[in-house]
Amino acid sequence: MMKFFGPPLKEIKSKTSGKMMFRFDTKGEFITDDNEIIQRAMGFFDHIPLKAETAGERVAKTVVVPVMTITTNDSPKEEVRLKHCKKCGFSCVNQGDLLAHYRTHKKEG
Repeated sequence: MMKFFGPPLKEIKSKTSGKMMFRFDTKGEFITDDNEIIQRAMGFFDHIPLKAETAGERVAKTVVVPVMTITTNDSPKEEVRLKHCKKCGFSCVNQGDLLAHYRTHKKEG
């Protein structure tokens, strides 16, 4: 098993196929026991070997990778402006609805 260190949440893609090989977690760590990925990533990223104690064919110690949660506050909520009828107390958000409402006043009088 090997632990690699890199930029948090960065996706690493294969240069030959363009498919994603792995992604670093929110701490910038990736743990694997896949020999192919280990051999390919060793020349590019800092790494340390992890010792896994085995009991028969099964690994007794499991490494838990935390779930990624991403929250952003990129866009503030837009203020909703109401459109008001000049003849009565009707109000709406959409200009088209207000124009349709004005046509009902023309039909009445």
